[in-house]
Amino acid sequence: MTNYRDLTKSEAAASLQEFLDERGPALSRLRERLVADGQDPAALLDGTPESFVPLWRWVLSRLTGPEAPGATDPASVPREAWPSWERYTVEEEGVLSLESLTLMDGLVSYLAAVVLDRAPLARWEIARDRHKRYQFNNHPVLVSGTGESHNFLPGFPMVHACGVLLGVRESPDDTMAVYARDLIEQLNEGDGGIAEATPAEPPFEIEDVRDEPGGYDFEIGLGDEIAHERSADVDRLVRQLSGEAGINEVLREDRELILVRAPEWSLGALQTWIAQRL
Repeated sequence: MTNYRDLTKSEAAASLQEFLDERGPALSRLRERLVADGQDPAALLDGTPESFVPLWRWVLSRLTGPEAPGATDPASVPREAWPSWERYTVEEEGVLSLESLTLMDGLVSYLAAVVLDRAPLARWEIARDRHKRYQFNNHPVLVSGTGESHNFLPGFPMVHACGVLLGVRESPDDTMAVYARDLIEQLNEGDGGIAEATPAEPPFEIEDVRDEPGGYDFEIGLGDEIAHERSADVDRLVRQLSGEAGINEVLREDRELILVRAPEWSLGALQTWIAQRL
């Protein structure tokens, strides 16, 4: 598995084109799924931010995990069958089934279509930042103006979808509608602060660092809200993780970074363990 952040410039350009090529087919699959479920795609996907209210309600009601009856475990199929944005962001998908990933891919396509229709200043770019570990480096993002505000469209809905399925987050029916309206406003302004209004960054990110000096296997980067407003919860999580089988050491190096020695654990297993507790 290669993360977006580790791609070369030419590979990042290819991944952006791959992401864009997927938008039309993904939206078609969403329409087909709606028809199969007795829905009217023309009425439900009317191109307005308000349409995300019934759509998001419908999507959440149909999310399944990899072990659900009749669901397909993403690990059972070639990674090429995953949406590219999923392939380049996680090593293992332990929360959503392949069918749910397909639904989310369609949602991302519809979100992009609605936003681009109402924000003519928006454009697709490859995110760049001088910090090597910047969370969106090399990701396909929507920007406008100077391009400093990066919007990775799968991020926000995936955080909510996984949180809802794990039972650790509530996501009101208007969650995506509010996000779409804020995103349109920010992009029309050129540069804005959508991250302050509706954070798209995940509460945590895990990186496999087995090949880097230091002797640790994983680095867990915490979002600002988790690191600063829920610091006691993080300390409790560190103590719990330290007691798990196969965990050799857990060190909270600073407020926003946890280092883990766990050679027998996979990145996906660690992601699932933390998501269920945070």
